Amino acid sequence: MVKYTPFSDEAVLVEFGKRIAGYRLNNNWTQAELANRAGVSKSTVEHIEKGQSTQLLNMVKILRALGLLNQFISIVPELGPSPMELLMQSKNQQKNKRKRASKPRNNTQGQASSFDSPNDFSETSIAAEPKSKWVWDEDK
Repeated sequence: MVKYTPFSDEAVLVEFGKRIAGYRLNNNWTQAELANRAGVSKSTVEHIEKGQSTQLLNMVKILRALGLLNQFISIVPELGPSPMELLMQSKNQQKNKRKRASKPRNNTQGQASSFDSPNDFSETSIAAEPKSKWVWDEDK
């Protein structure tokens, strides 16, 4: 003989079965109608309503037929990201951050660069070299 305590596995199954039977009766369905709507056998419905163990898939089918699947799923809340996932996300965000250039660029989009000016090159040069070449110690 099984001893039922308020939260024993057997007591939970019996209570669960009673509640399933109550919802079935509120819909004015027979066990056969519920079984047909859920896609399970009538004996499966009988077992569940008696508090006997059954496959979880059959329970899901019955709860779906009764319109109770969302409540069943909400029993176990979704977990947030794990600490490792959070760490990886923060590392990826740091990698994706744009690093600032060490010096600002003189050329902005749409403006000609200093080498685009026609005055910077001699017209007779073959390789298009600047008019004045840089010479050592010129800047002193």
